[in-house]
Amino acid sequence: MLLHARQLSKNYEGQEVFSVDSLYVYEGDRIGVVGDNGAGKSTLLSILAGELKEDSGTVERYGNAVYIPQLNEGDAQPDARLASLWRVPEDETEMSGGERTRKKIASAFGQEADVIIADEPTSHLDIQGIEGLERTLKMHRGAVLLTSHDKQLLNEVCTTIWEIENQTVTMYEGNYDAYQQQKQAARVRQYKDYETYAKEKKTAGISDRKCSAKIRSCKKGAKPYGEFRSKVHKRSARATKAKLNRAAETMHSRIDQLEKKEKPKEHEAIMFDIAEFPKLHSRYAVQFNDCEVKVGNRSLKSQISGAIKSGRKLAITGANGSGKTTLLNMVARRDSALTVAGPAKLGIFSQQQENLDENETILENVTAKSPYKETFIRNVLARLGFKREDVHKPIAVLSGGERVRASLATVFLHNNNLLLLDEPTNYLDLTTKEALTEVLRSFPGTIIFVSHDRSFVDEVADDELSFADNMPTVSTISRDEQTARPHTDEDLLAIEMQITETLSKLSVAATEEEKKELDAKFQDLLKRKQRAVK
Repeated sequence: MLLHARQLSKNYEGQEVFSVDSLYVYEGDRIGVVGDNGAGKSTLLSILAGELKEDSGTVERYGNAVYIPQLNEGDAQPDARLASLWRVPEDETEMSGGERTRKKIASAFGQEADVIIADEPTSHLDIQGIEGLERTLKMHRGAVLLTSHDKQLLNEVCTTIWEIENQTVTMYEGNYDAYQQQKQAARVRQYKDYETYAKEKKTAGISDRKCSAKIRSCKKGAKPYGEFRSKVHKRSARATKAKLNRAAETMHSRIDQLEKKEKPKEHEAIMFDIAEFPKLHSRYAVQFNDCEVKVGNRSLKSQISGAIKSGRKLAITGANGSGKTTLLNMVARRDSALTVAGPAKLGIFSQQQENLDENETILENVTAKSPYKETFIRNVLARLGFKREDVHKPIAVLSGGERVRASLATVFLHNNNLLLLDEPTNYLDLTTKEALTEVLRSFPGTIIFVSHDRSFVDEVADDELSFADNMPTVSTISRDEQTARPHTDEDLLAIEMQITETLSKLSVAATEEEKKELDAKFQDLLKRKQRAVK
């Protein structure tokens, strides 16, 4: 054993962040810590590394633990060999974000640590750097404990997942995909338990109402056949009423004794209204005419030619400084070296969130130029983490991560049909990233985006423009869902759960507009079910 935490807890401003009974770390462990932003992942890692004091409990360390912080906090100087291996520049005065991350990694692995504790070690790394980090983490002789928003890293490296949810840390065996499968199976079981509970409660309620109706109808007998017959009838009525009262009490007791089961929360499917969407009446959204990309004073080895069909999703990938953002900016300003379709309405997301009005709320920013109904807008905002009254927060008070989410929502919910996104997954937790993936996949228009997130590229992009070795090449990403991503029984049951819930809402819909929206959702779910069972 290399590390043991017992009865651990941490509070901020009177609010409990998490409470842990017992956590173990053994040699060879590869542990990924997951949870929503603000759940306490960084706090837990800092405490386990000895960088932050716990409020209660103990952490016993039986080896040397080295911490790779998310922020640039006084990194030790790596030795020359590792500095060269990780391409750390000698001049530190003008280091980029990726170079600072590589320096932290090189410094940590040069200390012969028994436990590597890393907080978002892929920050600012390009794909080459992330793959190098994966190999290094796998080869480490000791244990690795990390938090990351990179799903592929968690799949490639981790053998155990710790989830922080509702102030509790839960352990799951396997990598991130295995963790998700276990969570989905638990949701399916929860839904089955809820259905059984709801059915039993409904049956008991019907029986109870029938008993009550019979009791009310059990009246005193009249005297149609004389006094003797009337007395007999009264005794019979009293006996029947007493029997019905006992049955009613039994039903009440049965209802009270039913163990209450909470209904699992299901997300509304995100479906853009094609009727409201500003269609791009052009075969190609963007055409590259022997386009030359310059990075500083350097030009790429070859020019870019070709076209992006309307409705396609193109990922631009490559090393830091290879020209990805430069090309995206050329499209944004409609550079003469390329042709952007005349009717194209550009929605641009940059790291500076320049599309937000500081004086307005999230909802006001999004609805200002949106063709969509407010119910749909609120649904999308909720999936991105802005629920109920959160949508009325002014932009000026938002955190960095919240600003990113608000800016993204503004881009794809405004009246745009060609989206240009520069690193859209930065600062997003895994849950929000999965919601963003769903939104972008369902977006009816064209998307060009820059990303180092391999899972995100695989799940969103139809095509990839790679800047490897300064030689831009385009390839098509296979989107055969039936072979690449087979549906499980849990997937099918999850769809059926949504169908049941939609039908239930449809039966009580108050307005024609609501009925129309629910019917469209129902038809889409039926199509998804048909694809799943093929």
